[in-house]
Formats: sequence, C-alpha cells, structure tokens
Amino acid sequence: MNDFDAFAEEETGGGRGSESRHLRSTILALRQALEDAEAQRNAARQEARATFEGELVELRSTVTALRDALEQSRDEGRAAVEEANARSANEIAQLRQTAQALRENIEGLRHEHREEIQRLIADAQGEAVQLRAAASILRERLEDSRSRAQALKQEALAAAASEIRELRKTCQSLRDELDSMHGAAR
Repeated sequence: MNDFDAFAEEETGGGRGSESRHLRSTILALRQALEDAEAQRNAARQEARATFEGELVELRSTVTALRDALEQSRDEGRAAVEEANARSANEIAQLRQTAQALRENIEGLRHEHREEIQRLIADAQGEAVQLRAAASILRERLEDSRSRAQALKQEALAAAASEIRELRKTCQSLRDELDSMHGAAR
C-alpha cells in the first residue's frame, strides 16, 4: 500500500464531505503524479535525444567515411576494370595471332600430309606393280616346276615300270632255268 492509498482510506471514513475531500485530494495526487510522470518523460526524452544526437553525429561521420570509402572503391574498381579490359584486349589479340599461326601451321601440315600420302600411294602402287610382276614370274616358274616335276615323275614311273618288267623277265628266266635244273636233276 502506498501513501496515496493510505491517504484515501483516511479520507473516506468521514462521509460526504470527506468523500469530496477525498476526491479532491485524489485529483491533486493524480495531477501531481501526472506532472511527475511528464517531467520524467521530458527528462527521459532529453536524455534520449542527447544520446541519439551523439549517436547521430557518430553515424553521420560513419556514413560519410563509408561513402568516401565506397567512392574510392568504385574508382579503384573502375580502374581495375579498365586495366583488366586493356589486358584482356591484349591477350585476345595475342590469342588471335596464335590461333592464326596455328591455323597456318595446320594447313602446312595438312599439305605436307597430303603430299606424303600421295607419295606413299605412288610408292605402294609401284611396289604393287613390282609384286604383281614378281607373282606372275613366280607363277610361271611354279607352272614350269610342276611341268618338270610331272615329267620327272612320269619318267621315273616309266623307268621303274621298265625296270620292273626287266626284273620280272629276269625272275621268269631264272625260274625257268631253275625248273629246268630241277627237271634234269631228277
């Protein structure tokens, strides 16, 4: 219980007059409390305003410093972009020159390759002609060898057949002679 409540209890005990006093004193107390609250609020406002004004000054100086840093960063960024663009342009020019040199080199290599292929084809065709000629000669030799082998075989068979006939005649004459010796010996 605060002082205001205690005062109100004392005042209410005496009837209507006391009720009127009590209301007056309540109004006075409320008025006083309102003025005190307003004074505190004004003091708090002034204190907050002073604090905020100090912070506001700091924030303004921070904003100014950040703005300056941003401008400097933008300027540095622009300079870096311009430098990078210049370097890129030089690099692009060098790459174009390199690409052109490589194209020319490739064309030269293609031309050399085509000439080499044509030379190899001509060599292969010449070798094929030689190989065909050699194959033809070898076929002829093979045919000759076959013919000679056939002839030699036929000669050998004829000689063997002749020798067999001779041996048969000899065997027959020896049998006849043996038979005649056996017949004379009996």
